[in-house]
Amino acid sequence: MKRILGILFGALLLSTLSFAQSTEIGVLAGGIFTSDKNPAAGIGSCPATNPFCGATIHTPARISYEGVLAHRLINLHVAGIHFELPVVGTPTRTLEQGGLRQDFSTIYFTPGLRLQMSLPFFDPFVSAGGGFAHYSAGGSLGGSTVGAYQVGGGFDLSAPVPFLNFRAEVRDFHNGTPNFNVGQNNLFAAAGIVLKF
Repeated sequence: MKRILGILFGALLLSTLSFAQSTEIGVLAGGIFTSDKNPAAGIGSCPATNPFCGATIHTPARISYEGVLAHRLINLHVAGIHFELPVVGTPTRTLEQGGLRQDFSTIYFTPGLRLQMSLPFFDPFVSAGGGFAHYSAGGSLGGSTVGAYQVGGGFDLSAPVPFLNFRAEVRDFHNGTPNFNVGQNNLFAAAGIVLKF
């Protein structure tokens, strides 16, 4: 998991060298919150032999990290359209169902577009994109990659240091069902810094 995150983040960082001043790279940290789920018997982590079958599947909130590379495609002065490559990873998560506990990790990669306003000291934005979510669990469950999309929004605040902004954002990830049954709606709320080149 850490190796994959490192490789993806390194690729994003190196690719900034090919862009001009309309490029930005951000690093954020926050929490990911997953909706509870009540599976039917015989689906995913709820086989008919599971004594907790039908019990609510709960995934507690955990700290998550985001690396994002974006490049402005269209500059309208009061607003801009950016192509962005966000990678959100959660190294340690836990699925809880009755007395059953399963540790796993997740990575979301959902390239997309961001519409961002340019106001003095405050730049609100909305974004949407699609890609994949990778779930990795120990034991017999192994890994699973499924389609995913996200919608989100937030704002940047200008910092006293040139080329630096503070960012707060929320992204709502929705993905297909991996090979173990876990909530498919994941809300990521984070804050961090953005460097503009």
